Amino acid sequence: MRIAFFAKRHARSGITLHMERALRALGHDVLAINRRRWERLLGRRLAWAWLERRLRAFRPEVALVFTFDLPPERLEALRAAGARTATFFDDCPRALDARIAAAARASDAFFITSRGQIEQYQRELGVTPAYVTGGCDPTDHFRVPAVPAFESDVAFIGTADERGGRVDVLRALAARYDVKVYGDRWREFGLAPARDDVYPHQYRQICSSARVVIGNDLRDDVDLYFSNRTWLSLGCGAFLCTRYVPNLEEVLTDGEHCAFFRSPEHAVEVVGRYLADAPARARIAAAGHAYAHANYSYARMLERMLAHPALAPARAPSA
Repeated sequence: MRIAFFAKRHARSGITLHMERALRALGHDVLAINRRRWERLLGRRLAWAWLERRLRAFRPEVALVFTFDLPPERLEALRAAGARTATFFDDCPRALDARIAAAARASDAFFITSRGQIEQYQRELGVTPAYVTGGCDPTDHFRVPAVPAFESDVAFIGTADERGGRVDVLRALAARYDVKVYGDRWREFGLAPARDDVYPHQYRQICSSARVVIGNDLRDDVDLYFSNRTWLSLGCGAFLCTRYVPNLEEVLTDGEHCAFFRSPEHAVEVVGRYLADAPARARIAAAGHAYAHANYSYARMLERMLAHPALAPARAPSA
């Protein structure tokens, strides 16, 4: 298919580059547009005149937007011109605001990473989103040798935030084990980060060097909501110990692909058990790594998205 992909670059996570790579790897003809970059270079009016010419020449069958990287009225115009429209929204806000509503209504398929919010979207916005979880990228997410500077009992990569119990979990672990945190704002909570910024090559080094990598997202009360950090960590070969969310066992198996914990106290217990069992860590990390790349790469994610009935190409009538 001809797919126009609207997304700015995310240097730290690399997610939009990973999605673009996956679309191309699946054999699609992709026109990648970083709208914000062109608007900075040319100004909004000239940028859009030029982009519209490119889009008319390309004739996209699908217009796919990462979060809010295309205004909804522009997406509506592409739909009016014959493109099927989609948005990938990888957040789990408590309130669904007007910006989300406009993006969802401009999309033939609106994808969210929090299955437990589907009813909220239906009730509040009158739209039915589709659930999709994230992915990993074989170019950026792979196992590497351990790096002494990144070695620790426990590592966490992400911003310090009290939501979802994240700070409480890392404080409890730091009181018992050698913990390294990576990200913004940890100093506010008494933990000095080993790095403020982590890029893909450092992410995989941390995952290969820490004995346990923690997953703890900003909500633990939403059915099957967890951030893409899960797949990035598994894809890089980490032994992942992640906070349980409702029905997580539908996607991951505790003790086979990773380990689950349910509270700060439980995290201390689970981490302690696995720190004392290196063979189990190695077995689970290897299984999780293989499972993530086989079943939850970005290519698999986009295959699922593009198979949505609102996006799939119409079949030619049988003779």
